[in-house]
Amino acid sequence: MVLPERDKLRRAFRVAGPGAAETHAASTERDRAGGVRSFLQRRLAQFDTAPRAKVALPPGEEVTTPHGVLWRRELRYALSTLHGTACLRAALALDGAQLGKLAKDAAFTTLRSEQCLFLDTETTGLAGGAGTIVFAYGLGFVVGDELVVEQLFLRDFGEELAMLQHVAARLQQFPVLVTFVGKSFDRHRIAARLAVHKLKVPVLTALHLDLYHLVRRRYGKQWPDTRLRTAEQRLLGLERHDDLPGSEAPAAFLDWIRDGTGPVDRVLEHNRLDVLSLAALLGQLVGGGSATGLDAKHV
Repeated sequence: MVLPERDKLRRAFRVAGPGAAETHAASTERDRAGGVRSFLQRRLAQFDTAPRAKVALPPGEEVTTPHGVLWRRELRYALSTLHGTACLRAALALDGAQLGKLAKDAAFTTLRSEQCLFLDTETTGLAGGAGTIVFAYGLGFVVGDELVVEQLFLRDFGEELAMLQHVAARLQQFPVLVTFVGKSFDRHRIAARLAVHKLKVPVLTALHLDLYHLVRRRYGKQWPDTRLRTAEQRLLGLERHDDLPGSEAPAAFLDWIRDGTGPVDRVLEHNRLDVLSLAALLGQLVGGGSATGLDAKHV
């Protein structure tokens, strides 16, 4: 049978015949309907998920100050306490000459541990500027034969002024900050929040002991990296288990503020360990117990 000329042209130019447009439209409509149905089913499954449990803060106290209320937690550790395999007491007697050499600043040769404020913060992000909130502070300082660890947590944005005033008082009491990467991160976030509240507190000071730089100068050519986790493993014999990564802290805080479900208890535990590690690392690097036996097993 001879095809009509129009059919020959359709075949030659691959043009769909009559009814093809209707068939394609129907197919498209079915695909669209299937997509909508699939989307609605996924949303329904989300609503069917059981709500997450509320997360309570660890035991602490509500402190009333002239600037408002704040949440505070205090923990005390005898200097004979081991953090990993390192004794906290090692940080009590610092080798000034060694510290001045590692810090590349002679001003640290007379540093006493009683002057140090071991500090670690948790923030809503890594970006700078006033939009980044410091929602938790970990503060450590030596009093007598104990290391006192204070934790402050921002339960409500209206409590920030009282919290900052408390931090400012500790900075006056213990003027030398000891941090890990704090020179380039923590202190700038704190300075930004202080500026928002028009508080003039010396936080961007020259006497700031950033242990990251000490670790890097001593072990940078021997270790694969000089992160805090690596320093803990090699110098303190410390392995963290079920530790919430710092990168997850912002989401945990924002979830907790929104509906009380963010795991801020784990954030505070991470922060507590960080503060203890600062004191223990200072002792192992330039303190009375800065033995290298443990490290030699790993180098």
